[in-house]
Amino acid sequence: MDREKSVNSVAKALRVLQAVARPELPHRLGEIAAHAGVPKASTHRILATLVEEGYVVADGEGRYSVGFQLHALAAQVLSDDAVGIDAVLRALQQRLGQAVHLAVLSGESATYTHKVDPGHAYRIATEIGMPLPLHASAAGKALLAHLPEAEAEALLDRAGLPARTPHTLTDRAALQRELDRVREEGHAAEYEEADEAICSLAAPVLDADGYPRGAVSVSSLVFLVTRDQLQAFAPAVRQAAQEVARRL
Repeated sequence: MDREKSVNSVAKALRVLQAVARPELPHRLGEIAAHAGVPKASTHRILATLVEEGYVVADGEGRYSVGFQLHALAAQVLSDDAVGIDAVLRALQQRLGQAVHLAVLSGESATYTHKVDPGHAYRIATEIGMPLPLHASAAGKALLAHLPEAEAEALLDRAGLPARTPHTLTDRAALQRELDRVREEGHAAEYEEADEAICSLAAPVLDADGYPRGAVSVSSLVFLVTRDQLQAFAPAVRQAAQEVARRL
């Protein structure tokens, strides 16, 4: 009987977590309970534990969204080369000759889960696990542009638009116009917006529902790649992102 209760409790917790992770974040307690099919009192207790463990974040106003630990777990899943993701990224690196990354949404940042270094002598100081500003990085903008509007707005409200360099977009309306362009063109670019001397271009990895599960990016140093050359990478990066999506 105790084992049955334990299994039932785990099932309820999983249903609550799935309800929290639905699009159009964040969700209120009543919405989560209704979607999970779990009584409000039980849902509240489960959410308290998930918040304590970092799998869910509470905004202090009765709304809940996915926490860092769940994003980190997703990143670990994406890091499994059994699905051939590394092979896709290596092929892209060989084709373009620049550093290639895969990033996923993690909290209020994008986080690298894969990196393939270029063959030339110049290396970019990036590493797996490195967080990226959503508003200033190509990978971050590719993710933001394809998130449900409410989720993207909530992320920007929390993270703000701090200036990383003189080129960073710090105006909300200007960033929104940029994200509109990203959705239309299928890729995002930045030239010294996150770090001076570095540029990047990224395309989203979209699931069957159009939700961004990650972003494939190519990065270089500005003295090696002009703005026009960076834009010329777009077709290859979009194709690689689509290949990664097919392997998820």
